[in-house]
Amino acid sequence: DRETVIDMTTAEPSELVHTAFYADCEHEIRPVTEGHRICLVYNLTVAGRGVPLAAPDYGAETEAIAAELRARCRDPEVSGKLVWVLEHDYSEAGLSFGVLKGVDDAVGRVLAAAAERAECSLHAAIVHVREVGAAEYGGGPYDEDLDDEDQFELLEVEDRDCRLDGWVDTDGAAVDFGELPLLAGELMPEGCLDEAEPDTQRLMEASGNAGAEIERLYRHAALVVWPRDDAPRVLAAAGAGTLAAFLGAERARAGTPGRAALPLLAARVVDAWPSPRWRPVGQHDDDWLRHTADALTHLCGIGDGDPARRFLQDVVVPHYGDPLNDAIAAATAVAGAGESRGFLRDLVRANLSGQVEGIVDLVWQLRRRLDEGGDAAWEETLRETVATLCEAMPSVGRHRDAEDEETASGSAWYDVRLPDQRAAEPLSADALRKFFELVWRFDLEREASAALTFFIEHPELVLPDRTVPSLLEALRTARGDRVDGNAAVAALWRHGAGFLLGRSEFPPTPPADWAIVVETRPCTCEHCTLLWEFCADPDADAYVFAVRRELRQHLRRTIADAGVDIKCETRRKGSPHKLVCTKTRATWRKRQQQYREDVVEMRRLAGLAAVVPGSAGLAERLRAAADQAG
Repeated sequence: DRETVIDMTTAEPSELVHTAFYADCEHEIRPVTEGHRICLVYNLTVAGRGVPLAAPDYGAETEAIAAELRARCRDPEVSGKLVWVLEHDYSEAGLSFGVLKGVDDAVGRVLAAAAERAECSLHAAIVHVREVGAAEYGGGPYDEDLDDEDQFELLEVEDRDCRLDGWVDTDGAAVDFGELPLLAGELMPEGCLDEAEPDTQRLMEASGNAGAEIERLYRHAALVVWPRDDAPRVLAAAGAGTLAAFLGAERARAGTPGRAALPLLAARVVDAWPSPRWRPVGQHDDDWLRHTADALTHLCGIGDGDPARRFLQDVVVPHYGDPLNDAIAAATAVAGAGESRGFLRDLVRANLSGQVEGIVDLVWQLRRRLDEGGDAAWEETLRETVATLCEAMPSVGRHRDAEDEETASGSAWYDVRLPDQRAAEPLSADALRKFFELVWRFDLEREASAALTFFIEHPELVLPDRTVPSLLEALRTARGDRVDGNAAVAALWRHGAGFLLGRSEFPPTPPADWAIVVETRPCTCEHCTLLWEFCADPDADAYVFAVRRELRQHLRRTIADAGVDIKCETRRKGSPHKLVCTKTRATWRKRQQQYREDVVEMRRLAGLAAVVPGSAGLAERLRAAADQAG
């Protein structure tokens, strides 16, 4: 708490007066009352450790601390890391072990030696603490010259968040560990921040039902230590990205004296790998998938296949997403055909239902590898995988409940479709093309018969009017005349042709009047009854309801629920306002557009009729229907 005033004036213009101080020295530059001041402001940093000084011998303390660290590492009841808060302030950009001052320097050297003996990792980091609580006016006269936060008091901390970032290794290199949470019991010395003054404080104004709050931000430098062998579990709290970066760094430094054996460390990474954030079926946590792919690549390069195999089975199977495909393909190449067979079978069964496109694309990648020079073992493995595809394809769009999934896999993570979630997306022509080419490549048409039947029986998944013509055209382009006479192609062709003729063999008839057929009447109240009478009236194209606001809203909802072609507008004149309901031709216009598109697809199927034996009759009807459209 000492204060010094430095007079920097000089009568001689050739003389320069300068000052330098540590980052934790609070200072004020007072106004110039006479003459001029020129300021050059910059940071002074120390390269290396500066001037070597003789240090006390802390050998006894070092051994005692190393013994404490060893004991803590063996205690399963305590947290994975210790955080020692330093006494001095350090800038985040300039924090390193080489610039620690006074007692911090002594603590750093002792802790570094003790951590090495106890086989622990040591880093410097920045502790960030955020506190939020209700604010109360401190009393006394209000002073407009003071900031509001200086006149309010924090009643009690209601929310507190503590995190670590700005990591630096003992050699001064920055380390990308991201943000790690600071957990209860990790901070030392105990109570060291209880009386600390916030670095930043701001008053958050009252809003809605919430009163005014005060936010306080604290920032302190600290030394962080954890057991080397436990590093994966500690770093997993920061997320998959941090853990993947750690695995990559350890792989790069493999063989360095004093480091844990890489296969053992990799096994612990697999055990600690964090689950992705929950997503609805068919959606992915893309960051998690990218980091998981990176980790799988590192695991495949450590020279021990067991961690990679466990990672595939325990992480990839239950949490699969198509961004993993390249890494999976590379991993199976390393593992070999025999080791990959069971994994691929489990992956298909667990994920095909909700992720057809990705799974089919993965098997397609593996098939290309086989065609480029695979062996008999891969031939058999991929044949079994495609057979599993055929077996599982009828499950597409169906999702078992959580209990079934947990029983099947031992993991409760699986997404479960809720009743209000949207239905499964239709399958793309490209995914179906790859599926059928895989089936033909391995002579599995008999095994695929159930899948073919499923495609035909579920037009919402395989659109007979759009997907089927595109699929057949793509198969003919890819396989040439080898698809001629194929039973699956013929069945799909007849399915698409029959569907299109049933809907658009003849042009749609335009509406003769303004009558609207209402299939479902959600409400039969007095006003809705008038609405239904208006719908049935062939001559009326508009109706005006003079009703209060809640009834106007009710009529709007009823019209939306019934799905009728009526546009609603509020005329804001008079009291009550009026709801003007006007009939439209929206359904007719949609049907016209659908018909025009159907004609294009009928012509496409007619052009493919040569590949289907006995299709002349249907093909002629397709051409005639298309010709009617002009």
